[in-house]
Amino acid sequence: MSFRLKEAIDTAYQLCDALEKSSIWDKNNTASARDIFRGELFHFLLNLSFTDGKLTAAESKFIKEYLGFDYSVSELKEYAITHRVYSSDFTNNMPYCFKAFVKADNDINSVNETASLILNLYRRLGQAFIKCDGSDKSEGYSLSVFCNNMETYIDSKLVESANKSFSYIIEKDSDVKLPVKETPAYTPTFPDSDTQNQDTESATETDAEETEPEKTLEELLDELNSLIGLEKVKTDVNSLINLVKIRKIRQERGMDSPDMSLHMVFSGNPGTGKTTIARLLAEIYKAMGLLSKGHLIETDRSGLVGGYVGQTALKVQEVAQKAKGGVLFIDEAYSLTVNRSSTDYGFEAVDTLLKYMEDNRDDLIVIVAGYPEPMEEFLNSNPGLKSRFNKYLHFDDYTPDELIGILKLNARKADLKLSENAEKFALDFFVKRCENRPENYANGRDVRNFFEKALINQANRLASFEIIEDDQLTTLEVEDFNTILL
Repeated sequence: MSFRLKEAIDTAYQLCDALEKSSIWDKNNTASARDIFRGELFHFLLNLSFTDGKLTAAESKFIKEYLGFDYSVSELKEYAITHRVYSSDFTNNMPYCFKAFVKADNDINSVNETASLILNLYRRLGQAFIKCDGSDKSEGYSLSVFCNNMETYIDSKLVESANKSFSYIIEKDSDVKLPVKETPAYTPTFPDSDTQNQDTESATETDAEETEPEKTLEELLDELNSLIGLEKVKTDVNSLINLVKIRKIRQERGMDSPDMSLHMVFSGNPGTGKTTIARLLAEIYKAMGLLSKGHLIETDRSGLVGGYVGQTALKVQEVAQKAKGGVLFIDEAYSLTVNRSSTDYGFEAVDTLLKYMEDNRDDLIVIVAGYPEPMEEFLNSNPGLKSRFNKYLHFDDYTPDELIGILKLNARKADLKLSENAEKFALDFFVKRCENRPENYANGRDVRNFFEKALINQANRLASFEIIEDDQLTTLEVEDFNTILL
C-alpha cells in the first residue's frame, strides 16, 4: 500500500467534512459528504476495472486496502450488476462531490484549488489501481479521458448547482445503499477474472501470492542508480549510504562511532525528483535496518500549522507520529517561517518538530525541501535547524536530453513509443523550453503534462478511424505533440 496515496484519500475525506458544513452542501442529503465521496471513488474504480471487461482479485484487494470495502471478485460483480454501476460513458459523468467542490471554489475565490486536489486524487488513485494487476491500455485511456474531462469542467467553470444527487448515491425512495460491507461473513473465493466456471482459490492463498515482497538493498540501489539524470544527487546519496554502512559495521564490532544526523535538506526547483529520492531513501534505510517501516509521509505548511493556539503542536505531533519509522518529507519548508506576526504559528511548528525529532532520533528522518535561497533563510531562522540539518542535496534542473528520456520512459510504461519525427519534435520543444524556462517551470511534471496531453490528442486523432491497427495504438506521432502549449 502507498502511504502517500492513503494519506491523500484521508485528506480528501477531511475536505468532504468541511464541504458538508458549507452553504454549498444540500442539507437534504441523507448521507454524509464523506460517505458519498467514498462511494463515488468505489464506483469510479469499478467502472475503470470493467473498461477492459474483467475484474481481478488484485483489484478487489486494492479496493479493500484503500477504500475499506471487503468484497470478493464475484461479490463485486454481483454488486455492479444489482446496482447498475457500470456505464461505458462514465468518463463523461462528473461525480457529484467533485462538482460541489468546483462550485464551492468558484463561489469563494475562483481558484479551484480544492477541486484540483480532488482531480489529482482521482488521477493518482486510478493510476495505482491500473498498475495493481498490470497496466492496461484500455483502462489507461479511460482514466486519461475521465481526468481530462474533469480538468475541462474545472477550466470552463460551467458549474452546476450541486443540489442534484446521483441516484446510486442518494435515492430517497430506493433500497439501494452505499456499500457498507467491511468484513465478510465467510471466507470469499476469487474466481478467474475471465470466466466464472474455472477452478477457484481461497482468499488466503491469493493474498499470499499477491503480497509484494520488500525490495532488497541491491534492488533499491539499482533503482536509484537507474534514474534518469540526477547524477550529482545519486553520487551524494551513494556516498551517504556508504558512510552509513561503515558506521553500522563499526557499531556491530563494538567500535566507537560519532553521532550522525541523517536529516537532510533538498534544494531545487519543482519536478526535479526530490520526492522520488526521499521515497527511495526511506526504503533503503529500512533495508539497512536504520528505520523500522521505511515509508514516506509527505506534508507542507497546511499539514503542520494550525489556526489557533495549541492546534499547531497537535497537528505536528500527529503528522510526525504517522512518519515515525520512516521519512517525513516537508515540501516548501521555508513557508513555515516567512511570517513573523503574532498570529502565525509557523515557528511553533518548527519548535515542536525539533523536539519530536530529538525524542525520536533513532527511528525518524526528516527531509525539508524547497527552492535554494528560501531554504537557506529557513535554516537560519532557528538555531536548532542548522545543527540538525547538516546534509544538503541540490537537485539541478533536467537537461533537454534528460527530459526526452523521461518522456520516452513514460511512454514505455504505457506500452507506447514515439515515432522518429515525434521524438525530434519533442526534443526541439524541450530545448526551447530549457532555454527560456518560465518562472513556474516544473521539469519532470511538465513532461508528465506534455505526455498526458499527447495521449488525449492521439485519442482524438484515432477516434475517427474506422480501422485502427495495433501500431497506430502504440505510436505517438508528431501531430499528437505539435498542438501542445504548456
